Amino acid sequence: MSISFSGLVSGLDTSSWVEALISVKQADVSKMQKTLVSQQTTKSVLNDTRSAVSSLRTAIEKLTDAKFGGTFDLFARTNAESSNAEIFTATALSGALKQNYDITVQQLATFTKATSLESASNIADDSTLLKNLGIGSGSLTCYVNGAKKVINIGTDDTVGSLKTLFSEAGINFNINEDGVMEFSAANNTDTIHIGATTDSSNFVSLTGIERQEDGTYISSNSIYKASISSLLTANDAGFKEQIKAGTFTIGDAEFTINENTTLSSLISDINSNDKAQAYAYWDDATGKLSIASTKEGASYINIEAGTSNFTDVMGFTNSEWDEDGNLVNSQMYTNAQELGKNAIFTVNGTSITSTSNTVTSDISRIDGVTLNLKRTSTEEDGKTTLSINQDSSGLVDALENFVSAYNSFIEKIDTVTATGAELHGESSLTSLKNTVRNFANGANNTNGGVYNLLSEIGITTASADANNLNADTNALSFDKDKLLAALAENPDSVKSLLTNENGIFGMMENTIEQSLKASSGFFDIKTATLDSNIKKTQERITKKNSSISTYKAQLEKKFQAMENMIATMQQNYQSFTSGGISI
Repeated sequence: MSISFSGLVSGLDTSSWVEALISVKQADVSKMQKTLVSQQTTKSVLNDTRSAVSSLRTAIEKLTDAKFGGTFDLFARTNAESSNAEIFTATALSGALKQNYDITVQQLATFTKATSLESASNIADDSTLLKNLGIGSGSLTCYVNGAKKVINIGTDDTVGSLKTLFSEAGINFNINEDGVMEFSAANNTDTIHIGATTDSSNFVSLTGIERQEDGTYISSNSIYKASISSLLTANDAGFKEQIKAGTFTIGDAEFTINENTTLSSLISDINSNDKAQAYAYWDDATGKLSIASTKEGASYINIEAGTSNFTDVMGFTNSEWDEDGNLVNSQMYTNAQELGKNAIFTVNGTSITSTSNTVTSDISRIDGVTLNLKRTSTEEDGKTTLSINQDSSGLVDALENFVSAYNSFIEKIDTVTATGAELHGESSLTSLKNTVRNFANGANNTNGGVYNLLSEIGITTASADANNLNADTNALSFDKDKLLAALAENPDSVKSLLTNENGIFGMMENTIEQSLKASSGFFDIKTATLDSNIKKTQERITKKNSSISTYKAQLEKKFQAMENMIATMQQNYQSFTSGGISI
């Protein structure tokens, strides 16, 4: 860090002299910096203007892209409407034929369900844990001749230990060969009642025990040994037959059972596998496995044995294996499956069958339309109609966006080319605006349609009159109702006016595209010129600042030399006057 002490010897304010001389040259830099800011501002305004032009092009393309067909064609979009959405709903794709259909639903499609022919589980025995039956711990109240007896069920209690607790309370508890729980007084002359509102165990609600006319209790549900948490291959799993590890198939999915597979985990695997096309669940009340198809219609669920006998034990198949565990033959029990139903409906009186309640056009023969059947028709419903009409919502939105983008485009160019504005004098922008405006307001007689003006389909400019002298005659407005009326009268002419290559929007798009064209368009050329000028100005500023720094250093060096010379002269003078010269 250097410290300058101005004119210590001479007493002159040399620092101020240096700054004054430098400021003269710095004025040139200030002018160049002002020029740079102006150039950068002009570029920013140009970019904003380009955005307004690009937005208009995008808005126009939403309509002219109709030439590509499909989802791009806003004029081809249709709307399917049901006269009674409780019976059916419908969706339509672009190009669906516009007409009405009479729809009647006689039958809905249902799902096939396979259920074990017989219980796959053994009846619960004394060793069965109560928690495996879903019975929770807590209190259970019994009354013998009105005397309250409380049985406390623990988390590790078994059927056998529960029998002991009931016996201590004076009640006999047994499970018959059908798995039904039976309760009676140990003393035939006693009267028993089981259950109270204060019980904390779910025993009564889960087993569904009810008092009989003879004073005994029986359960409404049978109690089975196997449970959702059972390890399938365990010796004490509780199934009527030992389940072997191995594979089996449901739908198109193969499943594997090993020593760690529980009934719960297997069911979860089935339900999460899309290829199984089925949903499985275990019914504790019956000891049966149920498998429901996830596809509607009168089709069987494919269930095949593999290297495991699981499907045999569950009562879905009957199979034989050789000594090496290879499947020799297997048959599926078709009587274990309750077939679903196919949907039956009519279209204009013609009866049609579908395996699904979601009916595509290849089944209904209604091109481009999917029906979703909800319920069967009744006499009270009367005639139910499907109406396919043009969906004008997308077209209306696109034209509203166009009008908004057009008005922003006109306003933007008027603003940036006004006197004193950054792009004043840019004739290319003014010409672009005028050309687009002429297309919007002028007639187009080349499209061959009934309509030749945008005003004929609801897109107009305001007109100044005695009642509205300040009307903006440059801005467009949109009359939705007038457009819809024109579409109803002659939709092809509306489409031709807007989307044909020589139509109004087609010519607008071509004109705007030229200005946005890469390298050769107005905006790219103007941007390149500005970038070049900005770069040159920045280089000039850098060069000028460097020159000023050099000039300042030279001035400081010269003034310092002057100070040094004055100091030397003062020292010589002092030596001369103090030397005592004699004559």
